[in-house]
Amino acid sequence: MKFISFLFFLLAIAPLSFTQTLKELELSKQKTEKELQFSTQLLEKTQKDRVQSLNQLKILSSQLKLRNRLISDTQIQILLLENQIEDKTLLINSLNKDLQNLKKEYSKLILFAWRNKSDMEILVFLFASEDFNQAYRRLRFYQQIVKFRAKQAQDIVTTQQMIASELKSLQENIKTLESSKQSKAVEVSKLLQEENKYQKSIVSLKQKEGQLRAEIEERKKSMALLDKAIADLIAEEAKKLTDTKVRDGRYLKLSAGFEGNKGKLPWPTSKGLITSSFGEHNHPVLKGVKIKNNGVDISTDEKASVKSIYEGEVKKIVTIPGSNIAVLIRHGDYLTVYSNITMVKVKVGDMVKSLQQIGQAYTDPSTGKGTYNLQIWHESKIQNPADWILP
Repeated sequence: MKFISFLFFLLAIAPLSFTQTLKELELSKQKTEKELQFSTQLLEKTQKDRVQSLNQLKILSSQLKLRNRLISDTQIQILLLENQIEDKTLLINSLNKDLQNLKKEYSKLILFAWRNKSDMEILVFLFASEDFNQAYRRLRFYQQIVKFRAKQAQDIVTTQQMIASELKSLQENIKTLESSKQSKAVEVSKLLQEENKYQKSIVSLKQKEGQLRAEIEERKKSMALLDKAIADLIAEEAKKLTDTKVRDGRYLKLSAGFEGNKGKLPWPTSKGLITSSFGEHNHPVLKGVKIKNNGVDISTDEKASVKSIYEGEVKKIVTIPGSNIAVLIRHGDYLTVYSNITMVKVKVGDMVKSLQQIGQAYTDPSTGKGTYNLQIWHESKIQNPADWILP
């Protein structure tokens, strides 16, 4: 039947985008859950020190964002599952109606076959023809009835199998839906607890306004020194780049390769959580105070290895008071800057490979947590690293 074929077509095509969306959501949830686990590990380390710190607050803030993302993904998953359950229920009802119609048609065919069951009756029917053409048409008619009867029987079996398959899928979706609802309830409960911790941390840190302002000033000085080092390097090399020989095939290949991997570049550490985003934003505690970040601050494990995110040449290594050591690597027209690192493993002039270790993230001895800063420059134009590394 045409309708059965159409149903097969719908079953084959309609769920594709939906299924892909569910898979993407599940992958996103798994990634977020891993990041939440890591942020919890970092918090456990910082909470060993009873004194509230700005870094602890930043991790709590990141954790809240991750938890909200997880709840949002779970809610979308719930809505999609509810829609699919409704669609499958309608489909199963429609298939059941078709099955009843098929059975009625098939019973009529069986009745007709029973009434004309003997071979003699069929022969009489054929020999009663007025001429050969009529006999041939009657034979073809009989053959078509036999084939149609077989097809109707197969359609009944196929429809029954489709119903069974859809029922099984429906039951699985209902179980997943219930699990997602329970998961959402748990995550909402955790979110409320984390928001409470975040607010308490803010109250505690407000009592250290003088210390926080001193930290801001120290960071500004460190950033100014790092900005000068970057600007000096760009100015020095701008003179060299007037010579076309400097922009050789390797140089152009590095530029194209780095740019072509935008959004796919690896993280400098195997684990990491962005605790301070790119650009200018409000200080989490001090009202009216703006914080500018030319890169992203990443919290990681103790003494984590920091690696180059792409192959290139080490152009500068500078010591920055308050930010330990910064390594500047050129990738054609692009620069990556890794600051607040220690135990540097490279030297100026080294050609490094992608994911080659260049040093260690500075580890705060009081918390056992590593932190470093990543910057990306397209010559003198600063970039948001979050747009370049893997999400």
